[in-house]
Amino acid sequence: MEAHRLVMMPEDQVTFRLAQLLLLLDAVAGQDAKGASLERLGYYDFLSANPFLVVASDGREGNLLRLAGFDPQVLSYASSSQRFTSRRERIQHDLALLVAYGCCEVHNRNGSFVYSISNRGRDLGARFTATYAASFTMAASIVVRHLRKLSDKALREQTARWLRPDGEGGPGAALLSVLGSEPQAPDTPWEG
Repeated sequence: MEAHRLVMMPEDQVTFRLAQLLLLLDAVAGQDAKGASLERLGYYDFLSANPFLVVASDGREGNLLRLAGFDPQVLSYASSSQRFTSRRERIQHDLALLVAYGCCEVHNRNGSFVYSISNRGRDLGARFTATYAASFTMAASIVVRHLRKLSDKALREQTARWLRPDGEGGPGAALLSVLGSEPQAPDTPWEG
C-alpha cells in the first residue's frame, strides 16, 4: 500500500453526492409529490445514508437494510454529529447544481422554497445501475416514510437525540457494541 495516496470518500465527490441527492428526491416524490424544504432534505439526505440512526436494527426494516449492505455497527456512526454538520453545509450547493442541470425544480410553497425532482432528474436517476443506488433508494424510502410526518421542530429534536453519542440506540451504543463497554484486563499477565 502506498502511504502517500489520498483516501477519497464518496461523499467528497460532487458527482456521487448529486446522484445520491437525485435518488433521495425521487424517494421524496414517491411519498410527497410537493417536494421538501432545504432543511428537511438535509435531514433526509444524511439519515438515508445512515439509516440505522433511524431504524431499529433488529426489526423487519433493519433486516432489509442489512440485506442491502448497510451495517448497524459501522464505526462511522460514532462520528455522526460531525459528519451531519459538514454534509448539511454542502446540500444547498448540490441542490443548486441539480437545479442548474434541470434535474431538480424549486417552488414556493406557503412562502418557503421546496425542492422536487424534475422529469429530467427522474429519467437520469432511473439509469443508475450500481448496487449502491438500489440500496440507497431503499434506505431513503424507509427513512422518508419514518420522518415525513414529523413537524420540522420534531424532526430537529429527534435528529438531535439520534446524533447524541450516549443516547440509547445512538452512535455511541453502536460503537460500544463493537468495542465493548470498557477496557478489560487480560486474564493472564503478559509475559515478554
